[in-house]
Amino acid sequence: MRLTEHVHQILGSHLRHGDYAIDATAGNGHDTLFLAQMVGASGSVLAIDLQACAIEATRQRLATVSTQAQIRLEQADHADLLEAEVARRSELAAAIVFNLGYLPGSDKSVQTRPAHTLRALDASARLLHSGGRLCVTAYRAHPGGQDEAQAVENWMCERVSGGWQLESRVPPSRNLPPVLWVATKPPL
Repeated sequence: MRLTEHVHQILGSHLRHGDYAIDATAGNGHDTLFLAQMVGASGSVLAIDLQACAIEATRQRLATVSTQAQIRLEQADHADLLEAEVARRSELAAAIVFNLGYLPGSDKSVQTRPAHTLRALDASARLLHSGGRLCVTAYRAHPGGQDEAQAVENWMCERVSGGWQLESRVPPSRNLPPVLWVATKPPL
């Protein structure tokens, strides 16, 4: 099973109609569409990406299917926007999804960076409600990917010491496969 399918399986049994969910790295819109389908007409989804082409790809993917969820697409740095969401959002998220690296088929020099990702993860921890799921997939085979994955691993280990539950998964591969972390926020 691909890691994205595993994330969808986990979130499919977690998300409910009416929930608020965030796709912190919209990319081609696959996770945004999935989240919208899970939260339904009474739910809402925030999808963020730094690249205009990713926001447009997500918009096009959403246009191909019928979804009634309230979807907000934002072209922005995920760290900046999530920090702003902490300051202004009263509703807490049931799930936040990250796919780190670069947008396939685009400019590979535009990619997530450890410092921004750590800020985005800190904001995400504040945006999740108790029992909320944080799913982070890091693609390690590109330049900078290993460093970002290690930074996320360290961040996740710090959360475990604070009571978060953590599952990680690395598919078998001869190369550097991506790694997935699924963290569950503890009760307050």
